[in-house]
Amino acid sequence: MEPTEDTGWLNNRIGDLFYLLHIGITLFCAFAWLGPDDWMWWGVFILYGATEILWLWRDDYCIITDIERYFRGIPRPESHLDQNFIRRLIATIFRIDVSPENARILTRTWGRLGWLIATLRLFVI
Repeated sequence: MEPTEDTGWLNNRIGDLFYLLHIGITLFCAFAWLGPDDWMWWGVFILYGATEILWLWRDDYCIITDIERYFRGIPRPESHLDQNFIRRLIATIFRIDVSPENARILTRTWGRLGWLIATLRLFVI
């Protein structure tokens, strides 16, 4: 998501903070279920669970992406697939252009698998 000149320096830095927060939450949910400590599993259980609920309530739009977009002065796209954070992250890190639908499938599959494993580690194992 490119910053716009109309929003100003401060708003774009606030947008950067939300982008970094989004990266942190994403990486935590993606890998903390592998960790050895209960707090990591609880974090995945709560954060990813809340993410799924928010997607359900907000028609698959991410609240953090919407906040970042607000500060950058970028309008909300017509489809939630056009704002996929994971797609942007993969393109930035690996220089691979993943289709919006495949990015959505990857996000949901990996997130739900991690959530399930964290939940099992908390309540069963």
